Amino acid sequence: MPYKYNEKIRDKIDKPRYKVTNWPAYNKALRKRGDFTVYFTEEAIAEWHPPKMGSRGSPQKYSALAIETSLMIRQVFRLPFRQTQGFMNSLITALDIDITIPDFSSLSKRSVGLSRHKLTQELEPGCIVIVDSTGLKVYGKDEWHQEKHDVAARRTWRKLHLAIDENHQIIACELTTPETGDTTAVPDLLDQIDTPFDTFIADGAYDGDPVSNAVLSLQPDAQVIVPPHKTAVCSSAGDSQRDEHIRVIDEFGRIVWQKKTGYGLRNYVELAMQRYKRTFGNTMKARKLPQQKAEAWACCLALNLMTNLGMPMSVKI
Repeated sequence: MPYKYNEKIRDKIDKPRYKVTNWPAYNKALRKRGDFTVYFTEEAIAEWHPPKMGSRGSPQKYSALAIETSLMIRQVFRLPFRQTQGFMNSLITALDIDITIPDFSSLSKRSVGLSRHKLTQELEPGCIVIVDSTGLKVYGKDEWHQEKHDVAARRTWRKLHLAIDENHQIIACELTTPETGDTTAVPDLLDQIDTPFDTFIADGAYDGDPVSNAVLSLQPDAQVIVPPHKTAVCSSAGDSQRDEHIRVIDEFGRIVWQKKTGYGLRNYVELAMQRYKRTFGNTMKARKLPQQKAEAWACCLALNLMTNLGMPMSVKI
């Protein structure tokens, strides 16, 4: 429901309450998220050190999988690079695994050129793609410091663009500077999706021809569900999906349009951003954009692993 729809009587509306129906299974999944054995499978140990290729130059000592795993553990447990190296050394010692751990310098340098594979392999044809963006702080004073010392924030932040499906899986992510608009990042997100989808959902910030053209050029039969602005008018041709949205809203209202199109699923991406910030924090560790992109990608990859362990099933009471 639009935020301003019941703004005048919002103080008289009780806050909705929800109940988790699968609490035993979800409780077990939450405990598994802290189990470090999830990240050390037999396949990972076998591919930890790449084979020698016989080419000129010094061969790489660690595979991309080793760097990727180290970055994920760093983000999950919120550790600096040096503490990540020490933490993983203690893990392999406790597990008695015959591998070595990349040093903190290798993790920082190799994260820039790390090849990024698909975030999830469970995407099925005919899925729903839901897109939104949020901000992540790089550095700057917090609110307490600003109020106490009466100083400016002087903050620097990045914009994280996410695309998820109806199963809460992050299927694409992109990290940009604040100057990059939401619509500009859509083609980069769609390039990461090679599975046909039926529906594209986004909020009003994505309203316009650039987003519709980018989606329909990739999936001509896809349904683009983006709420038009309240002052929007139909085009001269009057045969686009946006024109149909405008006619339905003018005739039946925005709430009916939301229920008819399934726009309510857009809150899934809001939940994904909330899970991201609660799990990994809203502040980035790296200071340069290439390392920050690798950091965001590792967070999304780890968050998908946590989601696969179990999700709550909530019902309104």
